[in-house]
Formats: sequence, C-alpha cells, structure tokens
Amino acid sequence: MWSWIADAAQLVSDHPGLAIFIAFAAAIIEAVAVLGVLIPGTPILMAVAGAAAIAGMPMLPILVVSIIGAVIGDFVSFWFGHRYSLHLRQMWPFRTRPSLIGGAEIFFHRYGSMSVALCRFVPVLRSTVPLVAGMAGMRRSRFLIANVCSAFVWAPAHVLPAQFAGLSIERIGAGDWTTATLAGGGVLLAAVAAWYGHRILRARRM
Repeated sequence: MWSWIADAAQLVSDHPGLAIFIAFAAAIIEAVAVLGVLIPGTPILMAVAGAAAIAGMPMLPILVVSIIGAVIGDFVSFWFGHRYSLHLRQMWPFRTRPSLIGGAEIFFHRYGSMSVALCRFVPVLRSTVPLVAGMAGMRRSRFLIANVCSAFVWAPAHVLPAQFAGLSIERIGAGDWTTATLAGGGVLLAAVAAWYGHRILRARRM
C-alpha cells in the first residue's frame, strides 16, 4: 500500500498540471446530473488532493479549480433541467428510476433556494437538485448566488481534510508521529463534523 501511495505522490509531483486537471474534472463530474451518480467525483478529488499534499504541492490551485469545477457542474445540471424540463422524466435513467427526480423535488420544494447549497453535501441530491431547480424555473441569478457561495464551502470541506490526511501519511513515512497524529486528528474532526451534518440533512429530508 505504501508503494502505491508513494507512486501516486510521485506521479502528482512529476505532473502537477495533470493533478490540477483531474481535480477540476472530478469537481465538475460530481455536480453533473447522472454523471455525479455514476462516477465518484468526490473520492477522486480527495485522492488527488492527498497525493498533492504528500508531493509537497500547494493546495491553492487544487482549491481554485475545485470551486470553479463545482460551479460549472451545477450550472450544467441547472441548464439541462431548464432546457429539457418537459422531456426529462422520459429520459434515461429518470424513466426507470423516477425517485431520482422525485427525491430532489421534495428537497427543493422544502428548502427552496437553500436546497441548491445544502444538496452539495448529500449524495445523489448534489447532482439532481440543480436539475430540478432548472426544471422548476428558478431564477438564474438566485441559482448562481447559491451555487457559487456553496462551492466556496464545499471545496475546502473536501480538499483540506484530504490535505491533512496526505500530510499525516507523509509524516508517518518520515517517522514524525507527533505531526502525523495532529494531522490525523484534524481529519477525524472533519469526518465527524461531515457525518453529523449529513445526518441532520438526511433527517430533514425525510
């Protein structure tokens, strides 16, 4: 396992542009309807951020492209929902899995504009609520405000814990257990906060 981690870090170190591109693509994919359900964009983004931290890369470029990618991905879903609102229910996979839109509609009607921000932190909904917002005719300006503001929270909430995890692994490899423990504690606190927030959103969704 350590050799895989070292190889990934070395790849990122040798090709930092590739790491930034993958992080950008992962953030877009995570927010695009259907793609976000099929492809695990968030784990890919966090893996790249962790490898970048081990390789000594700065996190700012990863953060910037993650924010931009998240905004683009959500807007693509919103545009698609607006453009094809009359036909989406007959398209795959919504024709065979109507709950994908049904659950997003319940969430959207319950929280309105805030649902665009909140859904980023709920699996499946993160890529379907923007779609429903477009279908429902939400004003573009309101959508963009919620989209951009939530992206500035979502990206650091995933990239920074991955950075701490990468630094913890790197310090363990170097024999610095004190720093590794502190970094690992930061990751644990972030994971607990994410779990708690996810439970609250799930409870309110029901």
